[in-house]
Amino acid sequence: MTAPRVLVVEDGREYADGFTRLANAKGEEAVFVRAGGLAEARAALAEGRPDAVFLDVVFDRTPEAELAGDLDALVARYGGDRARAVRHLATHQGFYVLDALADALAGVRVVLAYDFTGEEKRLASLRERFPMLSGLADGASLGTALDDLLRR
Repeated sequence: MTAPRVLVVEDGREYADGFTRLANAKGEEAVFVRAGGLAEARAALAEGRPDAVFLDVVFDRTPEAELAGDLDALVARYGGDRARAVRHLATHQGFYVLDALADALAGVRVVLAYDFTGEEKRLASLRERFPMLSGLADGASLGTALDDLLRR
């Protein structure tokens, strides 16, 4: 059996590095491929379908030009306030990346670094497109996320 391939989409390296260290410490075989945003995620997906995907939500270290989503529409929505629109994209980026990769992620387990507690309708709505989507509760350990990603 080949080691599962997990795509980790984040603007830093915390999750990819942490998953790698934790998997090694637990004796779990897995290959973690890190992507810094939508463009890198698409490139990684072009190299092969992952067994699971971990998506960070907040991309506050990502340059504005690299954020996924329709910035012009958000600027209009926020009454011309560009800074607010960019902040919205950065703090919700995982949802925009998820949407942009929808076709490529059909049938793939996706763990979103977002606590859906109290937002059951939002999670149910997202699961209509991504049946294997789960969230990560606030305060959940990296081990919990890893277990969910490597669940076979």
